[in-house]
Amino acid sequence: MYQDIEEPIDVIAVFEKSRMRPLRFKWKDKVYRVSQVTGMWCSEIGRYRYRHFAVVDDASNFFELSFDERDTAWLLTKISAE
Repeated sequence: MYQDIEEPIDVIAVFEKSRMRPLRFKWKDKVYRVSQVTGMWCSEIGRYRYRHFAVVDDASNFFELSFDERDTAWLLTKISAE
């Protein structure tokens, strides 16, 4: 079951072929390594765009990360953990 989080996080990401891809993120003083990106999509709020990433870590936990282009900030928006 997914839980809404909506908390700021620090993210290390790379740009490959004009696409952003998160590699690691830090939440509550713990670093999570992204082992797989399972989905990417965009949403718009007014004239600003949010880039969303569905990711899985090494422990098979699922997360939704969002990048707010207006503030150039990352959020952990959802989590589903065992």
